[in-house]
Amino acid sequence: MNATIRHLTVLTAVAIGPMAQSAVAASDETNGCQWSPTSGLMTFNVDVGTVYVPRDARVGSLIGTFERFAFTNNQEGLNLSCFNDGTPPGLRFDTSPVAPIFSGTLPPINGKDVNGKVMETGVNNGIGARILLGFPYSGEYNNEFKPIGDAVVPFAAEANHRVTGSIPLTSMSSFVTLIKIGPIPVGPQRFSSRLFSGSVTGLSTVFNYNISGNLIQSQCSVLGNPVSANPVDLGTWPASDFTHKGYGTTPTLFDITLSDCESDAESDGNIATAHIRLDGAKGSVPVGDGSDGVFTLGDGSDARGMGIQILLDDGVTPVALGTDVPLRRIEPSGTTKLPFSARFFQTENSVDIQGGVAKGSLAFTVTYQ
Repeated sequence: MNATIRHLTVLTAVAIGPMAQSAVAASDETNGCQWSPTSGLMTFNVDVGTVYVPRDARVGSLIGTFERFAFTNNQEGLNLSCFNDGTPPGLRFDTSPVAPIFSGTLPPINGKDVNGKVMETGVNNGIGARILLGFPYSGEYNNEFKPIGDAVVPFAAEANHRVTGSIPLTSMSSFVTLIKIGPIPVGPQRFSSRLFSGSVTGLSTVFNYNISGNLIQSQCSVLGNPVSANPVDLGTWPASDFTHKGYGTTPTLFDITLSDCESDAESDGNIATAHIRLDGAKGSVPVGDGSDGVFTLGDGSDARGMGIQILLDDGVTPVALGTDVPLRRIEPSGTTKLPFSARFFQTENSVDIQGGVAKGSLAFTVTYQ
């Protein structure tokens, strides 16, 4: 019912023309909000610049910086102040989302529950925004509204206390968190959206809050033949060297080159890491669950009793097969090399070793998370 009464008051104010502002604004500096010298509708535009997100980041992933600070004055140059002497009923400030609230379930971001607090920044662009307001809506100082709960849009705040001076609404401090809420189209994305409006007692809507920015998905390209040596030559070894299960020959180093990389050079946590998934190909399959990086010999092989093991470049750490394995942060530009090593690995007893041609193949998929 209160909302309906406020709405009717606004309609009445509009109807009486030149006297509208005096009908809805405070006539003195005791209780109410006043424009000076003229009234209007303020606009706060926040441009977050260029932000990055790993191309294959999961829904719910942070984009850019958590609660990135933004300070802005209203672009119209208007002045609005609220006064209160502490007598009931006081003043109330409300935020009303203009953009749709994301309806899905999201995981916590930096320990914060964001569900019901993320607004969509565009149609099907996969980018959501959580906005925490600071001064004058955080309640930390005497000349502020005190939020009911957290000052995360949508929320309400009240001023039921005696304010020293006034609460200035001319400028705004906010903290922006961008979150992936769905698939993001390929290529650079420009987003620009009106997220929410703010209203105060007696004046209805007094400002709109807009956000804009550019998003780039961190990723690289795989060009031509990216493997440094293809096939990787593991050498020639006498069958007599294979003396027990688990024996491995000296590892051979190789790398996979990722080209034309794009990433955030100044990220403070939103790091794009190249992950690799290795799966058997051309007759090769993982041995066991693939966790030790060993796969069978494949098509064209007549050797027996051994497989091939894929390792990191330290020659010791296995690279698990059939799963996404994080390797390293991709470079902000240029190329990123993913270093590995490989060796023959004895899988059978020595009596079962048979010399001959030994070939194995793996297919690899690179993702950026």
